[in-house]
Amino acid sequence: MFKFGFDLDDADIDNEVDSFLKQTGNAQLQGDSPSGDNYEENQERLPNEDGCLVELSMEHLLNTLPTNLSFSFLEIPLSSFSSASSASSISTFANGSRVHHLARRDLFDARFQVISEDKGDPDVVAEGGRKTETNEPIEASSDSRLRFLDTPSDLVPGVYEGGLKTWECSLDLVDYLHASLDDENLIGKRVLELGCGTGVPSLYLLQRIFSSPPTGSTSQKTIIHFQDYNPSVLELVTFPNVLLSWYMSPASDPFLSSLSSPSDPEAEDAAEYPAKDLTTAGDLSITSLLKIAFKQSLKRYNLEVKFLGGSWKSFRNAITTSGGASDNQTNQVTVKGLGMYDILLTSETIYRTESMPDLIHAMWEATHPTVWSPSEQLSRLVISEPRPPLILVAAKVFYFGVGGGVDEFVEAVKKWNGVPDVNAEVTTIWERNIGVRRRILRVFW
Repeated sequence: MFKFGFDLDDADIDNEVDSFLKQTGNAQLQGDSPSGDNYEENQERLPNEDGCLVELSMEHLLNTLPTNLSFSFLEIPLSSFSSASSASSISTFANGSRVHHLARRDLFDARFQVISEDKGDPDVVAEGGRKTETNEPIEASSDSRLRFLDTPSDLVPGVYEGGLKTWECSLDLVDYLHASLDDENLIGKRVLELGCGTGVPSLYLLQRIFSSPPTGSTSQKTIIHFQDYNPSVLELVTFPNVLLSWYMSPASDPFLSSLSSPSDPEAEDAAEYPAKDLTTAGDLSITSLLKIAFKQSLKRYNLEVKFLGGSWKSFRNAITTSGGASDNQTNQVTVKGLGMYDILLTSETIYRTESMPDLIHAMWEATHPTVWSPSEQLSRLVISEPRPPLILVAAKVFYFGVGGGVDEFVEAVKKWNGVPDVNAEVTTIWERNIGVRRRILRVFW
């Protein structure tokens, strides 16, 4: 185990997540159940020669939510003005500084969910209760997801890769996307976040989409895929954050309006839902009606979200694998290839040099341009070069004690020989040289 040799200077970055769920990925990638014995039955499998990439289905993710989600707001400093973002999610202060607000699940809430599952009581973390039915304090269990809770190390390579922490460079990506990406280059596009963790950059894009007018089925579908090494990160943090982003956006207004005058005060739809106050933490009641409304909003905005767990090595082959088959014996389902992406985001993922080749290969498979021969160009009426994909890598210049960093990544791209005759270029498009130096790189094929 190792810990990065620097101190975080952002007050809004998680301080309690460094040691949480160190054993998560090891247990689940081996097939252990994170949320009951039926975990395997609620997933799809993507075929790979090096193992399976797990797709957590929407129904599984919704069904494993607790009865309440405790949340607070992350404030992301913005260095420029953009008319693309919803004004309702931005605060401007007297000194002219501006921040973008993102709702995210509190980590202590995820911890209590794990403990409550071990006690067999899904409601133990309901509002007003952090105790058992006998009014005794909840104590940590032997669940493997809690095994390293008190371990001060940030990461356990090959077991837990830091996905529960909101890292600084993910905020840098939001700032850059806020300034440079307009809705025309977002709506109808295919977006992938590799090593998403809490998913902050993609949550920002989702918030943008949910704050725009619904597109309906007449427009091209917008696709956002979240990938993380640890499936439990997607289950406990990433997906709840997606649900919170939807709730705090205008997309949930029709749902809340429909509940303004409940006919039956005892009915579930009479549950109290928090106000959309970007300065106040709270608890979101997870009801069946809210789940239905969320899925309806995805259709109304013609939006697809997927959550994929596994290594980059297993991920890259799933992009182009075609066909599908079902195995009734194991409840495993293979699905069609994930296809190419227009936008690829990744942050704080180049801290280890030994993992860079797999990351670069996954990036290539997810975004590489199709090369047509002259005859194919004529037959397909390809008359102009397609817009190059937007591939952004946010990272610290150097990761002390680990060996990775910006220079090492640039060198790894130059030396990468995973595909013959690929000419890659890496350009710095954003930088911060005060304190811990950080960069945003753009990769061109």
